Amino acid sequence: MELIFLGTGAAEGVPAAYCRCPACEGVRRRGGIEVKTRSSLRVGEHHQIDIAPDNYTQTIRAGTDMYDVEHLLVTHSHEDHFDLNALKDKIMSQKTNGKPMTVYMSGPAKRYVEDQLRGMNLGADEMKWVGEHYVIRALEHFKEYEVGDLSVQTVRGNHTAHGEGELSINYLVKLPNGRSMLYAADTGFYTEESWEYLKGKRVDLLVHECTFAGRTDRPEFPTGHHDLASFRKSLDRMAKIGFIDERTPVYATHFNPHQGLDHHQIQERLGRMPYRAQAAFDGLRVLL
Repeated sequence: MELIFLGTGAAEGVPAAYCRCPACEGVRRRGGIEVKTRSSLRVGEHHQIDIAPDNYTQTIRAGTDMYDVEHLLVTHSHEDHFDLNALKDKIMSQKTNGKPMTVYMSGPAKRYVEDQLRGMNLGADEMKWVGEHYVIRALEHFKEYEVGDLSVQTVRGNHTAHGEGELSINYLVKLPNGRSMLYAADTGFYTEESWEYLKGKRVDLLVHECTFAGRTDRPEFPTGHHDLASFRKSLDRMAKIGFIDERTPVYATHFNPHQGLDHHQIQERLGRMPYRAQAAFDGLRVLL
């Protein structure tokens, strides 16, 4: 199954739209794989993890569309991971696949999003259309669900979001071919309950956030987001419990523009680790 990294940036994107700091100006000047839109991942034809404000541009750049996507797994309710307007774009389409899209998220995220929908003051016809084309399903942490032809387990991230009491979901996904992956963004360093849940499990591929890559002023085991130091500690803990090993492909994602390193410098630092780690970039395609 093909994975497409539609976006690999954090909330600001890289470069940040309102910023002319040296880092952002450097990315604008150099372009290429250093430009990163907000993070999301396409998993095969029918599944996607998160839907960013950049979703339209991302699909165009990746040479794809949303036509076949039937299942949307949402990590949490922050706007860079879940954009309601990107979903509402479907209402302006002339020919769709005719199937409703099921949107999966935590219970607190679902309540927050439903409040958002009510606050948009959509007309009766628009609300009817939304109800006919989208189904929002609440998930609990540390449970297993059938999502289309995928088996999905919900790992609790150490990252708060907009919903009352909301903590992010990291998705442990098993494909029809038996191979598996963990999508861990946003997360922070896991609590012991999450580590215990992963014990005895193993993945063939890991996607792990490294938002504040080059920063050195953060706690050893941070909540919210990782830097390179805590990213390494997270991989070490995963290796210790047998969840990954030195041969497991690891893709770092969800980069902030102001953390002190450019894409190639992050890649160089990852290359020093005893893992098959690389910095993901927008449009990267991987077979799993």
